[in-house]
Amino acid sequence: MKKNCDEMMNTFLMLDKNERIPLGVTLHLLTCHECRNEVRLMGMAERIGASELNVRAPISAEDIKAAIMSLNPSWKIEPKPVSMRKWVVGGVFMIVFMLFFNLFVRIFGFKSEMLQLAFYLVFAGFVTFYCMAFVGANMDFFVKRIAVCSGELP
Repeated sequence: MKKNCDEMMNTFLMLDKNERIPLGVTLHLLTCHECRNEVRLMGMAERIGASELNVRAPISAEDIKAAIMSLNPSWKIEPKPVSMRKWVVGGVFMIVFMLFFNLFVRIFGFKSEMLQLAFYLVFAGFVTFYCMAFVGANMDFFVKRIAVCSGELP
């Protein structure tokens, strides 16, 4: 009897949702109390699983902060400020270096245009890398600034 129940339950479970149940499985479910209860419980479990959760928990921002602090005490809520001093000093240093090189070339009479071209190409690479490093190091600042300007954040 147990083997027949297993075969019928396997046949029932292989059916798609709302597919017609074969006559043999229907007759078995009418005569077998255990299988009928199992199918009824699976139907109830499906309805419960498909229903919306009605649990409303009042969670405030303070509760969320407390939970995060309990997991990671070193977490800080305040965003770190962007220090422009080191970036300005680095940028001024690069510009001054470029101007001194230009003056050095003119004073000492180096007329090699290939040397100047090579220097300015390398300098352009440094400026590009400098800008990429600035944006990459301050990505959080730029993301928040864009979000504020687009109206996503208060």
